Amino acid sequence: MTFLRTLRLGDVLLAGLAVLLALLYTLVPGPLPMEIHIVQAVVSWAFVPFFLIWRSRPVIAPVGMIFCLGAWAITWMLALPTNSGFSPWLVAAPLAVYSSARLCEERWIPKAILGATFAGTFASPFMWKLQPDLTERYRSGTDFLFTFLFHWLLLLLVYVVAVRLRDKEVERQARQREAQEEERLLIARELHDVLAHSLTLIKVQANAGLVASGTSEEALRTIRTEADGALAEVRSIVSSLRAPTTREPSRQLSDIPKVVEGFRAAGLDISADLPNTPVTLPALTQLALVRIITEALTNVLRHQGTGATVRLKLSDSAALSVESWGRPQGETSGAGVGLVGIAERATALGGWVRTSGDARHFLVEAQFPQRTT
Repeated sequence: MTFLRTLRLGDVLLAGLAVLLALLYTLVPGPLPMEIHIVQAVVSWAFVPFFLIWRSRPVIAPVGMIFCLGAWAITWMLALPTNSGFSPWLVAAPLAVYSSARLCEERWIPKAILGATFAGTFASPFMWKLQPDLTERYRSGTDFLFTFLFHWLLLLLVYVVAVRLRDKEVERQARQREAQEEERLLIARELHDVLAHSLTLIKVQANAGLVASGTSEEALRTIRTEADGALAEVRSIVSSLRAPTTREPSRQLSDIPKVVEGFRAAGLDISADLPNTPVTLPALTQLALVRIITEALTNVLRHQGTGATVRLKLSDSAALSVESWGRPQGETSGAGVGLVGIAERATALGGWVRTSGDARHFLVEAQFPQRTT
């Protein structure tokens, strides 16, 4: 069943034509001796499966065609000087070259097939010339040279075209893999940026509820709000993956004050210098700015836990800085996935991100070109 699923309609039709040709050679003896006729009929049927699998089995099919062509050439020469005509089976030579060069994984195999067809040129029926008495005679001199070169140029052209098509397919698959890898990284960045921020705030509020005398209603309320927000953003990411062309990024510049307030509610002392007038920025740039601020403040909350300053300037470019001070606390180590993610995000949009400092003083800077949508 797996083999049948790999077959294409064109392959089946080609094999059907091969069956008709084999029937013709079986039922119509022609002027040949019966022994040669029987052998040619057998060889004709041997061609059929290789015409069927030339695409799905790009090693077996070309090799089989080469052997069948060799057997056919022997029967053709045994019939000389009787003219048995030029058989349509000769198309198997360029097909074998094309099949191996276009589809075979091992690159030495197509070269070997091409070499075999080059060598087979000497025994090609086209190297014999029809005489006035309807017999065949091997070509010589200039006639031989031109016919010989025509064979080689034809086979070489088929080989070059097949290799070219294969290279284009390899490039297409490479681009597809790169796109899939970029999509995977994008999903990882989005999930990290959403969940790391929300879970950090939830953890801080949960700790506040534990140390407070009695149950902290405000902390529980914040935990519920952050959990709802994280769930909504994860749903938004999943929805955008299902219909990427119909949804805009879930975060915009107008969400920055809300993000800052969320961290203030978690205990950070944040000074924010944000633009008052709305400025048109590409949607992905807006999303990137929100994610960078979120990641930077999440790290402040996890590793420093005191104060931070957020500055966003919009002129010829969008310039962002998040500067923080404090004493190292809590988690002092991490995988750095978030910082790598925001750097990749910025680079993809034609911008950059720089980080510097230590656990007491840390600075995140980012800049994006201000392209209008």
